[in-house]
Amino acid sequence: MLISEHTSTIEACRFCFMCRHVCTVGVIGGRESDIPRGKGLILFKVLKGHADYSPDLVDALYRCCLCGLCETWCKADCRPPDAILAARADIVAQGKEPVAVRRIKDHLLQTGNPFGLPAEERFQALGGPDLFRGQAEVVYYVGCDTAYRQPQIATAMLKILGAANADFTLLPNERSTGKPLSLLGYRDEARTMAEQLAAEIRGVRPKLLVTTCPSAFDAFKTDYPAMGIDLAGVEVLHAAQYVDRLIEQGAVVPRKQPAAIATFLDGTYLGRTHAVYDEPRRILGAFAGLTLGEMVWARELAYSCGEPGGVFHLLHPELSGRMAARVLEEAAKTGADVLITACPTTLELLQKGNHTKLKLRDLVEVVAAAL
Repeated sequence: MLISEHTSTIEACRFCFMCRHVCTVGVIGGRESDIPRGKGLILFKVLKGHADYSPDLVDALYRCCLCGLCETWCKADCRPPDAILAARADIVAQGKEPVAVRRIKDHLLQTGNPFGLPAEERFQALGGPDLFRGQAEVVYYVGCDTAYRQPQIATAMLKILGAANADFTLLPNERSTGKPLSLLGYRDEARTMAEQLAAEIRGVRPKLLVTTCPSAFDAFKTDYPAMGIDLAGVEVLHAAQYVDRLIEQGAVVPRKQPAAIATFLDGTYLGRTHAVYDEPRRILGAFAGLTLGEMVWARELAYSCGEPGGVFHLLHPELSGRMAARVLEEAAKTGADVLITACPTTLELLQKGNHTKLKLRDLVEVVAAAL
């Protein structure tokens, strides 16, 4: 069992309550099995042979959004998300994953996206064939959620690339990075998909790979090296890092103020995993007259809507909606006019549940509107 590689975390978490009040799903869901201690108890029983992966236990192990706040909060260096990922791989190996999980896997393998939408419609909202070139210095990886659910983010990014006179291309056969498969427990399928996408990226011979999707950013920065997948020395940046660089170089100059007061939501991968905190704030600081109001739960302690890999909300839409409502409530306390994110999945979830006066924008939308 793969969970045997995480024995120290499992044995420590089953005794500890210290992160129960910060666990994203635990605070919303209210089940003992939702918090890391509950999951530690489940995995300990499985590890010792006192329980099998029954449907109820499997359901509990997929009721984690992998936001990593428990790991950040922990003073004992435990890694509950890693143990849960190992458990999901064990569950898949035994063929006990839920039907909904298997459906997402089938969608990814058949269409290249978790929604099961036609592959040929991926860039339908973005324009014509001039977006694709055989070779370019910059590859813009759009991502599933941006392409299918938030195409205005891609349109904004394309405007920024054009304003900077960047030599860029999209990938005509773009598909998922494979990260959603990995998060669901399908490690072999994730590797195959990752290798296919990496080969297409290498074929363009770019110097830079940019994405507006934090989950894709983490896949390229973390998952691919861990799998031994080589991107041939291509530099990987999230759009927040890239736009920050363009502003510093003077290639992009924001000229309009988007709002009087803004607040920025740090994400799981962009924030807690890769500590990209300053770049978005420097970008917003380039707007004359704009005031940035920080949420109490910000930076490494920021609330999550369950955005990693874009799969949690497909499995648990009601929970995701309540998580988004909590973020909106926290943001409203700052007195901001606009809540800015840097993640298409997060933006979608916030939009669905927004009953506040807050305007919701992605960071690249704000920049593009000011050009």
